[in-house]
Amino acid sequence: MDLPDGGTLSLHVAGDAYAKSVHKANGCGSCHADVDIKSHPPSRRDIKSARQYSIEQAGACRQCHEDAFKLHEGSVHAMRQREGNPVAPVCTGCHGSHAITPKTAYETCVGCHAAALDAHRKWLPNAGLHHEVVSCAACHAPAVLRMIDLRLYDPVAKQWVAEKEGQAQFEKLARSLDADGKGLDPEEMRNLLAAINPIGMPRKTLRGRVELRTNVEAHQLSGKADAIRACDSCHRAGAEPFRNVTVSVTGPDGRSVRYRAQDSVLKAPLAMVALPEFYAIGGTRSQLLDILFVLVLLGGAAVPIGHITVRLLARKLLKRRAGGDPRDKPPARDK
Repeated sequence: MDLPDGGTLSLHVAGDAYAKSVHKANGCGSCHADVDIKSHPPSRRDIKSARQYSIEQAGACRQCHEDAFKLHEGSVHAMRQREGNPVAPVCTGCHGSHAITPKTAYETCVGCHAAALDAHRKWLPNAGLHHEVVSCAACHAPAVLRMIDLRLYDPVAKQWVAEKEGQAQFEKLARSLDADGKGLDPEEMRNLLAAINPIGMPRKTLRGRVELRTNVEAHQLSGKADAIRACDSCHRAGAEPFRNVTVSVTGPDGRSVRYRAQDSVLKAPLAMVALPEFYAIGGTRSQLLDILFVLVLLGGAAVPIGHITVRLLARKLLKRRAGGDPRDKPPARDK
């Protein structure tokens, strides 16, 4: 459709993409309540610009997503929109319209913030790894509670493990191993991975990500000046994200299927076996491993120190004997 401002608006809806959307069961009328199928398409609709239409259609999202809408209203994105910024995102700007599928925050954010990684490299050590394992909103929504999500990963295929339709067994398996219902402990976590990885099959591992406890709170984004920049918000013992842990797999619909785990799975010695690919300096600190480290350090230092001490004593003894020190002579016998 040609629009009065000189722009255009696509009226095509790809059926196969909509069939894979999280809204596939809703039907057209749930969002387009103003459309009368009997008289569709209308002869003409007054749409001044694609931007205006996107803002108006956001009202349809509010019908089902009032919680997200309220959080978004207090965000930096909504503030920019109210200021008249022509590229400030509305709902469809981040989520799409007819082909809405679950995506990670990073995949969503880089659509507009492609230069974010380079900007972070200027001050953030190992910025690439941080962008991989820390959700954008975990730092840019500083008022929100965070957690560690241990996601099942296939290192051979180099992708997150996803369950197939009709074969979703992850949550059932995790619940069967959680004997007391208080979340998976280190031994139960190891048993879970053993059940997922039969002998002789390519091994799946767990990779940790810092996420928000509730995904809807990702809409509560602050300006970059208020983003978390303090390293010790994560890299210290007892840091808030490491007190709440889940283990997850990607479900058949693309959404994460999470099961609660005890925070001890990050610190126990068994974690070295169950989580070989997850380590956060300070955050996963284990007192037992600290003690072992000190013992290894002292043991390693004792070898060169002992060697040097023996050499000094031997050298001193040889020097005394070479100089005829009377203390090295045998005692005189009585006549």
